[in-house]
Amino acid sequence: MARLNIRRGRSTSASPVRQDAATDAATDNAALARAETTERRRRLPRTFDSFYDREFRWFYISMLGHMGSMNMQLVIRGLLAYALTESYATLGLVGLAGAVPQLVLSMFGGVIADRKPKKTVMQLGQLASLLNAAALAAAEFLGLMSIELLLVSAALQGATMALMMPSRQAMIPDVVAPDRLMNAVALNMAGMNSVRLFAPALGGFIVAAFGFGWGFTVMSLLYVVAIVCMSQLTWRPASAPGAEDQSLREVATSALSDIGGGFRYIWRDNKMFVILALAFVTSAFGMPLQFLLPGYAADIFADNAEEGGAIAGTLLSVSAIGALAGAFALATIPERNRGWLFLAGGAVLGLGIFLFAQADTQRVALITMVVFGLGSSFRMGLSQGLLHSYVEGPYRGRVMAVFMLQMSMMQFATFFVGIAAEAFGIRVVVASLGLILIATMGLAAALVPSVRRLQ
Repeated sequence: MARLNIRRGRSTSASPVRQDAATDAATDNAALARAETTERRRRLPRTFDSFYDREFRWFYISMLGHMGSMNMQLVIRGLLAYALTESYATLGLVGLAGAVPQLVLSMFGGVIADRKPKKTVMQLGQLASLLNAAALAAAEFLGLMSIELLLVSAALQGATMALMMPSRQAMIPDVVAPDRLMNAVALNMAGMNSVRLFAPALGGFIVAAFGFGWGFTVMSLLYVVAIVCMSQLTWRPASAPGAEDQSLREVATSALSDIGGGFRYIWRDNKMFVILALAFVTSAFGMPLQFLLPGYAADIFADNAEEGGAIAGTLLSVSAIGALAGAFALATIPERNRGWLFLAGGAVLGLGIFLFAQADTQRVALITMVVFGLGSSFRMGLSQGLLHSYVEGPYRGRVMAVFMLQMSMMQFATFFVGIAAEAFGIRVVVASLGLILIATMGLAAALVPSVRRLQ
């Protein structure tokens, strides 16, 4: 009887010739598989490499539905708030209502992303978003809409986003091969920006033609698309599940401990700290414009709120042209000097904002929004890609939760920018945001060498 070598897992009496033949065959098969993969890749440019992964394709389509609804909401909800109150401060208050739950709950969303299956978390969050949009549609059709209801809806949507979005951000490495990660991040950004080409304009035009109720209805249908496509992804267990027999108190204590551990990791890791700090700065000064754009367009370029909504949708859609170009550039270029590109993206974003504030006509404003979109794409895509590249796996969910806190930062900043706009004028405040952002990126380039060395 042949002796079995347990460690190697094969018989020690096997023929050397047979072993060599098996090894040669395995080598030939591996070479053939690589050749077939290379041949398949030649069908598309390197820019679209991640689409060869089935999981990423379904993830991508689900993202299109989800982000389509969110981008429509950016115009529809903001325009409705302005139509109800004609106040920039109220526009900022609606943003603040969504920001507070995100600020409080986002880190718990990061713990959930590490402890629970991400697909399940995403499906529950998308279902909650669907019900929220459907409730607003029903309220509008029944004549029950009010600013108070809009504030409650914004708060619920903020809580949903806080608990769901860290799982979505941390999910990208699960649906692509490791060597395609930056490509997948960039294509994900390209998809989000492609949606921005038509979703805001679609939202504005639906409101202008059919009313707010139908706008919220279309948002609900897009969430249905997202849920169906997400269901096609392979279910995967949690990356760091907790003990199953924990009491509620133990779960809460453990979650708080995990959150503290995530913050300590970011504080210790210089790369994580620098990337996140710059992401927060660029969010606070660079992104309030898109939240205030419905009111800005109605005030500067239009005669009424409805017309302003259509113009705001067009401006946001045109900004997506620059953002789309930036995302495709990131998907194509080698992964070198990304720190410098990150700083340049923030400066370009500031330049676009400053030039937009100087525009006296809608045509000039459209051109400046292309610059805005380009800078925004580089800022968002590179910050996310750099985090995924340098973060340690067990902390990925919590780091992405901190990254998603910038959404709260945007909305808090929007609230204060709205108040400043009431006092000093919207154009002066927007121009100041652009100049501050340009100066900040220049100082970071000069004084923070670690960001320049990021590859």
